[in-house]
Amino acid sequence: MLGNNTNESQKYSYLPNSPPAEPKRRRWDAFNDPPVEVLQGSAEETKISDGLVKVAKIAAYLLTFIVVLGAATISKGTLLFMTSQIGRNTTKMYCNELIDRNRQFVVQLPQIERTVWMWMLIFVYFVPEFLTFLRSLRMSIFKRWDMPTSAESWSLVATESLPPVGSALLVFVILPELDVLKGVMLTNAICFVPAVVAFFSRTPHEKSNVVKMSFDVISIIAQGSALVIWPMIEKEPTMWMIPIAVLLISAGWWENFVSEGSPIKFIKKLGKSKKKFNNSRYFLYSFISIWKCVLFFVTTIAIISVREGSVDFMFENFADAFSSHAINPTEIKPLIRGEGGMFETANHSPIMSNSLTPIWVFLINVTFTYICYIFGKFACKILIQGFSFAFPVNLTVPTTVAILVALCGVHNGNPCAFSTAIPPYLFFSSPPFYFLENFIRSQHVWVWLLWLLSQIWITIHIWQPRCEKLAKTERLYVRPMFDAFLIDQSLALNRRRDDLPEKLDENDGDEGETFEVNTPPMRNNSSYDCSVSRIYACGTMWHEKFEEMVEFLKSVIRLDEDQRARRLVRDELGFEMPDYYELETHIYFDDAFVRLHEKDNNPKLNQYVKNLVLAVDEATSKVHQIANMKLGDPTKYVTPYGGRLVWTLPGKTLLIAHLKDSKKIRQKKRWSQVMYMYYLLGHRLMQRNDLSPKQKDLISENTYILALDGDIDFQPHAVHLLVDLMKKAKDLGAACGRIHPLGYGPLVWYQMFEYAIGHWLQKAAEHTIGCVLCSPGCFSLFRAKALMENGVMRRYASQAKLARHFVQYDLGEDRWLCTLLLQNGYRVEYSAASDSYTHCPEGFKEFYNQRRRWMPSTTANVIDLLMNCERTIKINDSISRPYITYQIILLIGTVL
Repeated sequence: MLGNNTNESQKYSYLPNSPPAEPKRRRWDAFNDPPVEVLQGSAEETKISDGLVKVAKIAAYLLTFIVVLGAATISKGTLLFMTSQIGRNTTKMYCNELIDRNRQFVVQLPQIERTVWMWMLIFVYFVPEFLTFLRSLRMSIFKRWDMPTSAESWSLVATESLPPVGSALLVFVILPELDVLKGVMLTNAICFVPAVVAFFSRTPHEKSNVVKMSFDVISIIAQGSALVIWPMIEKEPTMWMIPIAVLLISAGWWENFVSEGSPIKFIKKLGKSKKKFNNSRYFLYSFISIWKCVLFFVTTIAIISVREGSVDFMFENFADAFSSHAINPTEIKPLIRGEGGMFETANHSPIMSNSLTPIWVFLINVTFTYICYIFGKFACKILIQGFSFAFPVNLTVPTTVAILVALCGVHNGNPCAFSTAIPPYLFFSSPPFYFLENFIRSQHVWVWLLWLLSQIWITIHIWQPRCEKLAKTERLYVRPMFDAFLIDQSLALNRRRDDLPEKLDENDGDEGETFEVNTPPMRNNSSYDCSVSRIYACGTMWHEKFEEMVEFLKSVIRLDEDQRARRLVRDELGFEMPDYYELETHIYFDDAFVRLHEKDNNPKLNQYVKNLVLAVDEATSKVHQIANMKLGDPTKYVTPYGGRLVWTLPGKTLLIAHLKDSKKIRQKKRWSQVMYMYYLLGHRLMQRNDLSPKQKDLISENTYILALDGDIDFQPHAVHLLVDLMKKAKDLGAACGRIHPLGYGPLVWYQMFEYAIGHWLQKAAEHTIGCVLCSPGCFSLFRAKALMENGVMRRYASQAKLARHFVQYDLGEDRWLCTLLLQNGYRVEYSAASDSYTHCPEGFKEFYNQRRRWMPSTTANVIDLLMNCERTIKINDSISRPYITYQIILLIGTVL
């Protein structure tokens, strides 16, 4: 046995019946011939990928920056190109090379040509609203939501009704009357309402900051100048639509800038009310998106009716507008004697338009707008937001201005410069040829710089992301989608300011509180920070081979080294480490003792335990690449269930092997899992008297059980990805990665294909339309708080009394644990990037026995979920009736 005193530790000096040591060699025989180590599993993956990771990270930064900037510039440029074609009495220079190089021509677009561009602008607005409708419909069907009150519904409808009217005024009234340079500059001046709301939403503490308040006032003045400066300069009545359009559009983003910490009661009330939309937003937007399209269309028709005198041509000429039609160039002859630049004109024979040009411009606009949105969201999710999101978003208008200045300058000098790419009768509404000096000095374009700088200040929050990695879209953006006409401004204004991870209320305890603890024998830290992530790596072993044990221990030791590196950076260098975690490893060894007879009271350790002790040093030597590296003998304890061996790994984390005696405690994997859940979460946490209930709740929120099999092989990065998933969603109870089977032979090849299908198709589909039903126990991360819920851990410890219970409880314990989590409102997710490797059966008998356990347990758990589907749907956001229908179809297909 291990000893006679359960309270005293002893040195583990020698294990009887261990493999014979290598014969002692003479000093001159000092040369070795070690076997060549064949890399496989995670080691092979790491060798291949390590060199590419750094390059990929740099490439991701640069590529995302280029795509966001380029796509936003193209989106804004094509928008201005379309608005340049719908103005009345707009004359453009026509390429004379196609008619007569010795003469000059201009062209004025006929009404039928302008009609097709008006429809293209309408369709451009419809695209993001249609995407909003689809996303809202999907979320309403597959997710649980709360029915909003009538007050909530009408308030959101009222505020969302303003931007469509403003967008219609901007696109069909203002931009056609401005040259493209003024138009693109004006897009930096639609932040007036957010600026005012943000100013009055500052907390009393922030109001004491004179610098911030000063910048707020300057930004409000700068944005407000856009309301009057060009209407006063242009002397055109239509320019007074600018303040109306700007106010209506900017009012749509009030929700992101209002704060319940404001000392002003009205603003504070608005800040509290916006939280009410979170659980009903998608349901409301499934109707609001349609309403916005209707409102935009009606407003557009009204504007066209007023400006054109009639709107009948929009519908009567619809088919003809999308076909080729005649365009009449006009020859111009400058008068030698005349004043005011008067011209004599002469008509020329008509040319035919290109019917595909408007469609191509439309497709380019909506495609690049969507690409900009997707890559911008990608940058926010992987936390490269500063360089690859905020920088290109704020750089979009200056880049567009620079490109348009160059294009318009070249075209003014040579109308045929772009005739091979753009039909000669189409181009931007260019400023006059001699525009540069006059444009900057007399027309107050210098104020654009104030608009740009004020926009940067108002959206300063996009430079400092505070959300977790891989945050949900709802945590990143307020609205479900983007603005069709102002992609760069919508990305900045729609990016949430209050994106901090969820915290407990002030009365629920302090999240960052640190307190002293009575350190149990296995812990090596003297203080406890409630908000720090804690990972208990818990592996189960029985009759694993020595090589499999080594692979498992190598993975654990790599994780130990990773934790040590993060601890040194945090403690010694003083850097903040948001991904820091504490680690402790436990191995639960089934049937660890051998008895000579049933009444033997002094059992011996079996050969598998002895192999584990030898494998610890073997794995340590291989990971640290130091020959014959020894950790030292483990400390041993006698326990009521058998015994315990404790090592301190090189990174100063603990490795504890719990040796189970079959005569004292139940065997098999499920009971090992019950054992470590109750020990770590019940005894080590809930039984402590020095913690308040709120502190225990917070600790359990940030404590994770890493369930492992005794032959698993993984890298620390795989664990980090699962922890990131846990941090981004508090309702996530379990997360699993992609399992790769290892071995040789045709049966292994079949399992490789089977595993690939299961992960690429089934788990990916479940993750998308609902949630994963099974998180494999060989490599999965479980949230402690989810396991501690009523009806999870306690029920998981139930004994099987019926045959169907045995099938459900003991043949597929991993799937049953996940079923319990789902039935208690928690979600299970899948991360395809989190790779792990496990040995699969190579012989038919072992394979058959494995599937004989898996298939009945899978069927039993799915049936259990279906029988309780009504209750599960009510409490679980990820389980819906369409998802239950999907599982019924799969079950029928499996049975048949």
